[in-house]
Amino acid sequence: MENKFAVDVGLNIWIDVKNETVFCQGRALLLERIREHGSLRKAAKSLKMSYRAAWGKLKQTQEVLGCELVTLSSSRPKCYKLTAEGEKILIQYLSWRQLVENLAASESSQLKSLLEELIKASHQ
Repeated sequence: MENKFAVDVGLNIWIDVKNETVFCQGRALLLERIREHGSLRKAAKSLKMSYRAAWGKLKQTQEVLGCELVTLSSSRPKCYKLTAEGEKILIQYLSWRQLVENLAASESSQLKSLLEELIKASHQ
């Protein structure tokens, strides 16, 4: 039987440099979609964001890091590909995020139980 008062744990984690977001779940998704579609426009559209917003976030991250995360192929048709640095950063971020999520989930059981009890009691 499903617990209608079940509490989930979620995280929003990011990396800032001098108060500027350098990498976060949104940037990771953008890179994954660029890798999948080979197109910044299609990647942005799949995330329901404008091309301009996607390009701005990508450009900001590349400027802060001082390296390119994507490159435009010279072959026809032209498509975007992740650079070696883009791949490394994406893989490391996703790995780190998974570790943090696992830790948060395992360490939150007492708090989740308390919150579920409070919610359940308030709905009786």
